[in-house]
Amino acid sequence: MGVFTTGRGSVYGCKPMPCIKIASTSDLYQRMSDDMDLDAGGILDGSQTFEQVGRRLFELILAVASGERTRSEINGIGDEEFAPWMLGPTL
Repeated sequence: MGVFTTGRGSVYGCKPMPCIKIASTSDLYQRMSDDMDLDAGGILDGSQTFEQVGRRLFELILAVASGERTRSEINGIGDEEFAPWMLGPTL
């Protein structure tokens, strides 16, 4: 499992493992709620503590490890990020 933080809204899936995406701002989470798994913006705006968001992340990690699908998995994102064998030169 991967946990990926984004401040600009990177659409990232990383198959074959689940990838939890954390939006660093609530504005980003609202704009991309179909693609983000967790809104951590409450830490910045003071509406939530670091511990509260950390607890939500911990619970989400446990849920995904138990089979709950991430937004990337639901949306089918990630095929392009995983390439087990790169053929030829890469830049």
